[in-house]
Amino acid sequence: MGDILIGALMVGDCSDCLCVRASRIWEFNDLHDETKLLHTDLVLLDEEEGRVYNLSFFQVKKANRLYKPVQNDIMISFTRWTTVEEVVEIPPAFPEFTYSLTPIEKLPSVLDNKEYFTDVLGAVTKISDALPLRPKSQQVDTMKRTVTVCDESGASLDVTLWGERATSFPAEQLHKDGQHSPQIVIFVGTLVRGYAGAGTISLSGGSSCKWYINPDVPEAKNLIASCTRSTEHKKVSDIKYLHPFKNKKVEWLVTVKIMKIDKSWWYESCKKCFRTTRPHGNTYKCSNPTCSTIGAPSPRYKLVIIAGDETGDTEFVMFGRIALRIIKKTVDALIANNPSGFIPDEITSLLEKVFIFNVCFTENTISSGNVSFQVNTIVAEIGDRNPVPLTPAMQDKDSRLPSEGPVTESPIVPTYSTPEAQQSTTKKRI
Repeated sequence: MGDILIGALMVGDCSDCLCVRASRIWEFNDLHDETKLLHTDLVLLDEEEGRVYNLSFFQVKKANRLYKPVQNDIMISFTRWTTVEEVVEIPPAFPEFTYSLTPIEKLPSVLDNKEYFTDVLGAVTKISDALPLRPKSQQVDTMKRTVTVCDESGASLDVTLWGERATSFPAEQLHKDGQHSPQIVIFVGTLVRGYAGAGTISLSGGSSCKWYINPDVPEAKNLIASCTRSTEHKKVSDIKYLHPFKNKKVEWLVTVKIMKIDKSWWYESCKKCFRTTRPHGNTYKCSNPTCSTIGAPSPRYKLVIIAGDETGDTEFVMFGRIALRIIKKTVDALIANNPSGFIPDEITSLLEKVFIFNVCFTENTISSGNVSFQVNTIVAEIGDRNPVPLTPAMQDKDSRLPSEGPVTESPIVPTYSTPEAQQSTTKKRI
């Protein structure tokens, strides 16, 4: 074992022996010349993936100001005199990796935070093929793969892997294993990206990104349990008159026909938290008191519909990506191609269609006194030969309604497009 622990390090030269595990290692190359190595980075753990080493004769410096992979104010810098000795007999107390999870719903709040990389956990619902693409910042093609994950609430997130990270991701094995059980992945070392047109965010994973599949940690176990948890089917009359205080965040499945569409189908949203913005001088200000961002807003879907079944009807609301999945065109495209106040054909064509929704009370139900339900998931469209791109359903895959026509269900296993098809923060040291 070493003479000193990471927590005791101080800025300056250090000749003591430090016993560490190399949890992550990556190389950062010149964006314009991939053969030119700029620097190599590691995440080191003491007594806490990789092999274990004794380090001596290194420098301790203040951590870089931007894109820190871990929450520590210092970093180790190797010198020409640094010695590295592999430890063959690894002490049993050494954990394997470290992470600091940010919930998917909190990602908008760290969109502009460049101090740290972002770590997330999710159940894999879709994996694309790795295909060549030339980013604007590069002069050569690089490989790109998108992995879609979702959390306990059904909120989905795209994680885009680049270069070697895209080709080394075990897509086929993960898809195969996903036929039998949910596949839970922790992605670490990613960057949060915003896409104003769709009003959504995603993660970008370059050389610093790593993943841990089905890790033996509490957060992963909880997510697996939620993936197999059954959501109860209800009629509209069963949920419409429930007490919203007593049923906060309770989710139900409903089968409804869309009967009316509100003329207001989008709004100017805050780019950071997606809340409504208000005019503020020559610009706009976020209405969320905990955000109060000032700047140009971003158009985002807010599709309000009246839908129901034979027992009654009520109001449902779809935001952002959920609405995008059912409309199949970005909000920017519809605004550009239609006059103000006009409801586009892509939206009115939803009338009389029947869907299975996963819903819960909106936050606004209690404050406004008007009962409405937020659509968390589009589980299926009934009677359509060209189903909408489905949002991952977190309920049991066999929990469907009695026969009411052909149903295209959202799988709880990850879908994989093969090359032939061409298709609040949690901190842990484990």
